[in-house]
Amino acid sequence: MAATKRPKGSGSRWAYETIRNRILSLELAPGAGLDEQELIASLGVSRTPIREALIQLSAEGLVEMLPNRGARVAKIDLPGVREFFEALDAHQRMVTRWAALRHTKEDLRRIDEERRRFDAAVASGQVGEMMSTNLAFHEAIGAACGNALIARSYSQLLAYGLRLSHISLAYEALAAGQPDTHKEDIGRDHLDMQRHLMAGDADAAEATARLHTERFRARVLVFLQANLAADMTF
Repeated sequence: MAATKRPKGSGSRWAYETIRNRILSLELAPGAGLDEQELIASLGVSRTPIREALIQLSAEGLVEMLPNRGARVAKIDLPGVREFFEALDAHQRMVTRWAALRHTKEDLRRIDEERRRFDAAVASGQVGEMMSTNLAFHEAIGAACGNALIARSYSQLLAYGLRLSHISLAYEALAAGQPDTHKEDIGRDHLDMQRHLMAGDADAAEATARLHTERFRARVLVFLQANLAADMTF
């Protein structure tokens, strides 16, 4: 892999962000080995920043540290995907319901801002920007739920699912020539959630949050079922 030019700043932070982005974009495939020497050469940093980055990514569940065998990208397995979506469904419904009842004007302003940023990313076709703005939209709802512990747990769960988010946003699930409205459907869900939050309609907000999670889950499962030969554990 060719060396990537590193901007000025912390080598550890640069290594962490670069490796993390490669994992989230699936450039580094699930289960792929992470060779320290190769990372040192491609990122242009010393061994210490690489090891610090891998340790941090391990804490986030994106890297597995192997005793006496280095490290590898964490695999995506069906039991783990199932548990993730169970947890996401519960958290997303909870924070969206509470946000409808507890939000402030500033919360609504931020939610609207992040929703618009996601729509702009869809219009420009930038998958990485779609991922970050989608994450920010849901984190804004989490922050509006009025419970910092739940919001933090929800944010960690969203970050854990970023590779699945990339699959959902980047994968063209339908046959060639057929319209694929998945990203636009996400945008409509976001708008519906925002409207229900503004109206203080907790039941409708929760129902839309559940539909939103199911849309995400169904998209990812279509991808997994179509890629049984991929380097994933089933």
